[in-house]
Amino acid sequence: MNMRFATILFLGAAMLAACGGGGTTSTPARPAVIPPVASAAVTPAPVASAAAQGNVPVSETVAGSAAFVNPASHKTLYFLDSDTPTGGTCTSSACLGLWPPMAPTPGSQAGGGFTIITRSDGKGQQWAYQSHPLYMFNGDNGPDQANGDNFPEPPSGHWHVARPAAAAAPAPVAPTPAPATPAPCTGPYC
Repeated sequence: MNMRFATILFLGAAMLAACGGGGTTSTPARPAVIPPVASAAVTPAPVASAAAQGNVPVSETVAGSAAFVNPASHKTLYFLDSDTPTGGTCTSSACLGLWPPMAPTPGSQAGGGFTIITRSDGKGQQWAYQSHPLYMFNGDNGPDQANGDNFPEPPSGHWHVARPAAAAAPAPVAPTPAPATPAPCTGPYC
């Protein structure tokens, strides 16, 4: 065992000496720079997918159930029940001052029930979910609030939190028939 240790020590010293060079000038050795190791709990999002999706709304819990929010500010998104992509009624400066539209950022792509529409007043584009343009409410002071839910907008209707469509109810399952009662055994093989 001591011989094996001595051999390993000798080989290690020989390799270090071989790497040292042999000139007469010496340069101070630079310390090795070791990049920091990321924690296992932190997983960075891929840059390409974030750019491809833009600011598509995301689902979070708002007022006890899933709702869509702006991914940048986490402010709840709303729709006016009388709005359509071609006939949005929140076009006045007073309405838009209270209900700013959720505009797509460059590179945003529609999908998953979300579309990008041209606003009915011709002033840019806006996210829509299931044909309803999406807005934020200036009465929400922070993320995941729902202060604008059921807010009246006379004579147009009411504002509602934009929530994911309810999942289709599962198809009813036919009852399993009861197993047939076997007939009593009669004959020579019973």
